[in-house]
Amino acid sequence: MSMIQERLRWSAQIEDEIYRGVVTRFAPHLPLERAAPPRPAATRSEIEGICDNWIWTAGHDSLIVQAASKALDRLFPDLDQQYFLARQIGDDSHHAEFVRDYVKHRLGYDPIRQINDIVRIHWDALGDLPYRDIHSFFAWELHYELHILSRLHTERRTGQIGDPGIKQYAEQRVGPDEEVHRLRILEWWFGYHAAHAPAEREAIARRVIALDDEIQRRLNPYLNSRYQRSAANFGADISGKDAVYDHFRREVLARLLDVEPARVGRLTSLAD
Repeated sequence: MSMIQERLRWSAQIEDEIYRGVVTRFAPHLPLERAAPPRPAATRSEIEGICDNWIWTAGHDSLIVQAASKALDRLFPDLDQQYFLARQIGDDSHHAEFVRDYVKHRLGYDPIRQINDIVRIHWDALGDLPYRDIHSFFAWELHYELHILSRLHTERRTGQIGDPGIKQYAEQRVGPDEEVHRLRILEWWFGYHAAHAPAEREAIARRVIALDDEIQRRLNPYLNSRYQRSAANFGADISGKDAVYDHFRREVLARLLDVEPARVGRLTSLAD
């Protein structure tokens, strides 16, 4: 257990336990363990599908580069806070560049225009929410770093098609980097949360939940399109996705805001 994990009592294991608990209750047809590794993409169409999914992931990472840069400049004047955002910005830049080079190698063209178009889709949906204030920034980070795990866990357990080349990079570089991002964001958040009195924390929780839900409403078309791409490009089983995503999100909010799941209140569903 790392020093950050020791301080937070948060880890990838906790995230996995939340996912497993939600699947067991709301989508028991989904596997808790992978039965067999995915087969390599074999046809031109399958390779294009793998690349399509990763181009959209590069767009996601590139949005993080831009949004976290704006938040760093506007909301985080202290150097110790800037460090965790600088790490996130640098890593996600590397991830997006790797995908760009991967697509060049696999398909023979530069996907940078597609990536730019995807970044614009994100900004059109989000507006200034990633950097409006501290609470909207945290709600944005929840969506782009924590809630997304629901889909990723399902992909990893049920996807039938893959590419060994990018799989190795994803497992050895992307996965560990993203875990560090989550832990360092949560280290900052728990410190911020603990610095406030109980009554203030209740108000903070209400504010973050409302902002999280605003982001959910804005992102629903994009999020559903990502699930459809998971099914089409990886052969992932996305049946039950709405219940799994909704309850995973509720549990994450409850734990990070120190409220009972039932007190989170009504949330916009992925199905809305």
